[in-house]
Amino acid sequence: MSTDSQPDDTIAQAIISGSTYERLRYERHSYLRQTVPRTLALQSALLGALALLLPIYGLYPDSTAAFLPSIDPAIASPKVLLLGLFGGALQLFGATLLVGSVLYRVRLAPLTERQAHAALNAEDFARYVGLGTGGLAIVLSLCLFAVGLGGGDAVSAYVAFTGRNPFVDSGFGLSVGAVSLFAFVASVTVFYASRYLLVHLALFHRNSE
Repeated sequence: MSTDSQPDDTIAQAIISGSTYERLRYERHSYLRQTVPRTLALQSALLGALALLLPIYGLYPDSTAAFLPSIDPAIASPKVLLLGLFGGALQLFGATLLVGSVLYRVRLAPLTERQAHAALNAEDFARYVGLGTGGLAIVLSLCLFAVGLGGGDAVSAYVAFTGRNPFVDSGFGLSVGAVSLFAFVASVTVFYASRYLLVHLALFHRNSE
């Protein structure tokens, strides 16, 4: 069997399996159509990337210090950190919705068409909030943090271009170290949730056949 026919075979199996949820999932148009475990794995990767803010901050050259609230990441709270924290919070919010949707599907199975649409709407919303908005916020925060790796000249050029110093103190007291630790713990938690749901859903589908 050629690999080109595998997507069509998967769709055909979903339609003839009798699962209203799977049939509607393949019929509806969406740019983010990953399964819930796959989506959670991607969110875990984004949270893991957010945890890299700590080592990035620690690699800043001495010339960057003049633009930083502190050279100690345990107490430094640059304003750009809030963008990463916002992205991380959206990842957790989206992950929570996805897990809740799976529990909803398993508890009420077999789903009616209305219930299946409700679950799919919640999952689509969670993907766009988490992978979309949250992912963009995390990538932007990493890019802005990376400016500091270029030294004082790079930060000075950025400030001259935008008129703002992204490393000015945020005033919220949330340190780079604290946000990175939060992101690391959240990444591990979401990853294990994705693996658990992968096995749980496989067993659920097997028992439903």
